[in-house]
Amino acid sequence: MFYKEKSTLPYYLIDNHIHGSFGINFNEASYEQVKFLLTELYKRNIRGICPTLVGDSDDKIYNQLKLFKQIKCEQIANISNEALVLGVHLEGTFLSLDKSGIQDSSVFKEPTINNFKNLVKDMEDIIKIVTIAPENDVDLINYLNKKGIKTQAGHSIGESLKGCVGTTHHFNAMSQIHHRNSTITLQALIDDNIYCEIIPDLIHTSNDILKLFFKIKPKNKILLVSDSLPSSNFDKDIIFCNKKINNKGKDSTGTLAGSNKTLDEIVKNLINKNILTKDDITQMGFKNQIEYLNLNEIEINILNR
Repeated sequence: MFYKEKSTLPYYLIDNHIHGSFGINFNEASYEQVKFLLTELYKRNIRGICPTLVGDSDDKIYNQLKLFKQIKCEQIANISNEALVLGVHLEGTFLSLDKSGIQDSSVFKEPTINNFKNLVKDMEDIIKIVTIAPENDVDLINYLNKKGIKTQAGHSIGESLKGCVGTTHHFNAMSQIHHRNSTITLQALIDDNIYCEIIPDLIHTSNDILKLFFKIKPKNKILLVSDSLPSSNFDKDIIFCNKKINNKGKDSTGTLAGSNKTLDEIVKNLINKNILTKDDITQMGFKNQIEYLNLNEIEINILNR
């Protein structure tokens, strides 16, 4: 593995969208690998995460859900110097075939309540966020909202959010803003009740679009995320979603798979470029996540220790 010097930041961070780092892929990681990565993230002041799973076989998804639930229970019982597992973000499975991005569309499913229950079985309580293409949904969004699971519109060509409470990596893998047509990209920007994830690595989003985004969205509805790949902090190509991904986070066709930076590196760059202030980072990278995820007192105390 290739190690970078850890970041020393004057603020804490929570990453709601992270697939791995240091060559470790949350879809396939062992107990030991997850524990190692949580320790490394903690050193970078990333105090909590939602491990994010892409679409995969039902058995693999279920096994990883069990693993993350086990680790979270251990962390609550015995506080240690690790990023706290706050719950899993299911990004794959219920996405649009037209906006699959890097993901393997062969494992996508129709977004029905039965398909969701068959996928997660008795692990529903470890799930915090589900990314979904709302144009394909009938009842699942309402079901998840009632269960307290955050529904985020993403990998979508939809025109309406249809009850989703947030968006996944805003601007990426969704229809572009058009001056005559409605898109979820536009709807989420002008709705002050909707939370929006943003990957502000200046690759997934340009400087100018970031500046526009930060002007339009209320500060308390912005969620800074990394979408970090297993290839971040790692000096080799990886296999992700059954595709070879290079050290720039792209496959052989040039499709972006995610970021090659962890959230601490990303926000430090934003401060250096005078795009955001330290106070902005604290709100958009920590406080908003606590509010959005409805964290309990025990979890908040662990994050702030």
